[in-house]
Amino acid sequence: MQTRVLTLVLLLIIGRACLAQDSIPPEIRVEERGDSVHFSARLRPLRQIAGAPASFYTYFWELGDGRFSFDKEPSYAYRDTGEYQVRLYATNNYDDGKAPPTRPRPVKVRKKAAGSDAWASHFFRGDGGVEIKINRSPRPGEDFVTVIGYRNRGTDTLSGSLVLFYNERQFGQEGFALSEQRTYNKENEASLNTLLAQLEQPVKSGGRQPLWAAAGGEGSSPEVAETGFAGEASSMLRQLEDNYSKHTVLHFPAVRSGEEKFVFLDMNTLPTMLQDTNATVSFTAMMVPDNKAIAPEVFTMDMQVVASHDPNRMMLKSRRINYRFMGKKKELVYRVQFQNTGKGPAKKISIGIAIPKQLNTESVTVKSMSPVCVWCDSAAYSRQSCIDTIRRSDSIYFVFNNIYLPGMLQEGVTDKDSTMGYVEYAIRFKKKPKKIPFNTQAAIIFDKNEPVMTNKATARFIKGLSPGIMVGYSALPSNGGYSAKGPLQFGYVLAPYKPYRPYFQAEIFVGLLQQDDFESEVVKDQRDTVINRLPYLINGRQTRTTTKRNSFEITPLHYRYNINDWIGVGLGAMAQINISEQMTVEQKVYFIAQQLPLNVMTASTTQKSSVKYLGDWNAAPFVDLQLGRVRTGPVLGIRYIRLLKGDITDRFFLYAGFKL
Repeated sequence: MQTRVLTLVLLLIIGRACLAQDSIPPEIRVEERGDSVHFSARLRPLRQIAGAPASFYTYFWELGDGRFSFDKEPSYAYRDTGEYQVRLYATNNYDDGKAPPTRPRPVKVRKKAAGSDAWASHFFRGDGGVEIKINRSPRPGEDFVTVIGYRNRGTDTLSGSLVLFYNERQFGQEGFALSEQRTYNKENEASLNTLLAQLEQPVKSGGRQPLWAAAGGEGSSPEVAETGFAGEASSMLRQLEDNYSKHTVLHFPAVRSGEEKFVFLDMNTLPTMLQDTNATVSFTAMMVPDNKAIAPEVFTMDMQVVASHDPNRMMLKSRRINYRFMGKKKELVYRVQFQNTGKGPAKKISIGIAIPKQLNTESVTVKSMSPVCVWCDSAAYSRQSCIDTIRRSDSIYFVFNNIYLPGMLQEGVTDKDSTMGYVEYAIRFKKKPKKIPFNTQAAIIFDKNEPVMTNKATARFIKGLSPGIMVGYSALPSNGGYSAKGPLQFGYVLAPYKPYRPYFQAEIFVGLLQQDDFESEVVKDQRDTVINRLPYLINGRQTRTTTKRNSFEITPLHYRYNINDWIGVGLGAMAQINISEQMTVEQKVYFIAQQLPLNVMTASTTQKSSVKYLGDWNAAPFVDLQLGRVRTGPVLGIRYIRLLKGDITDRFFLYAGFKL
């Protein structure tokens, strides 16, 4: 017992120590080396995840003057003297703790660069004017840095606006929050409404035509030249505003030809994203030049919300599949990303991917890759860099042969992007699958090293509510003197579309033309009376009460399970309130003549009550059985309902239903 207590205490102490270590920021060390500043850092010890490759740190230094470095220990010559706020964002790969928090350290620079500026960003991978990068994949509860780079590829100066869109509306919840944005090149915060108003401002006739409009070309009207790409930019901005719930806008002043500028935004991944780690999300940046003759540019970055940091990962784009509108030709696009984290180059990279049984390996087509290679069966010579594909019924293999992928720790490698690669492929379904999530995983082998297993990329179907209609008739068995018929019921149903798992269903019904009857027994009454001067004997009296009602029913709780495609069962409870109710009481008296010829007569009197609206209420549990195409309809069903009160508590509801 004492040993167990001591063990628990020891584990608690170790756990608290680990949490305390996670909250320790890096210790940034600064050393002057001539006209350069050398940076290094002391970080908490790594805690290896069992079974994963060796844990390591990756680095992103924000140098305080609008520039950055991904090196472990960068040396940087500042362009001017002064004090700069330096930040280090260290990412713990294959480590079971949190990334170390970041705190700026003021660094005083006494010497500026003596020679020409040798810093190179290695930021832009394409030929566009705007791009986005992040220092690490977003992890719930952790900050990450979004770097927006923009440049002037023209010959004249360029000014304009940058708009970053984030938090896609399709997820239905806020995933990210902008905590801070840092600018170093006189960028100013602006408003999207103001930008749209400027773009949509009508052309004023009779004004002086701008120089750039005059250069619109022979045959172009002044109005078209003056509006330029304003309409296109406005349309693109409004479309992005529809797709994203959050944005931030910055206006940048004139940038000279060939210059690159950068903006840094601290983003926090909100805890709500815990529900969907390994989700693929996107950020979109748009550059809108002030000069309307220059086309706007858009860059979208796909990234993965992760449970742990890992440079080798698998992503599924557009992973939320709309089952209602999908067919056999529906394509899924996967991307397997890899990075050589070693000290030397990799010459062969093999990627083995387990393919879910729902997907057809014969339909795989490669959309893009890096490094770009020719297909091995079309290689011009034996040692040419190429990619090969091996297909099996349950897996597919991509093999990069005779390539050169530098190692992240390799001496002389300054561009960390050069150590990364990927293969992106599309694949189709064999047939329309069941509406059940499925996942896949990849194994990556660098040369002859042990395989590195990626995360599992899971495809989920959008729940998709399906409206439906139900029409039926209730049969109410007699109970002594009580009998009833109806009501005729019309209902509206809301349930998941084509469910393959237990689900809840909501219903609303209107019941019309229900009639309840109560007929009392004949009560003997041996009294004499005179009718038309003839003697009669009252033989008996009887009362008949008829109640006609229309009702409204709601079923807030209905739990269903489809046993297979043709049989479904349910259990639930419904509440009922009478919309209108009217009662008719008929009194009958039976007479028999006291002399020949015998004559039997009946006399009756009827009284109708006024219509009573929104009257009595009732409730009932029920069980339900459906036969037919229970996932999509049409179906036939029978429901046994047990009312909580009333003269007839048993009811059988016979109905037909169809989902829209």
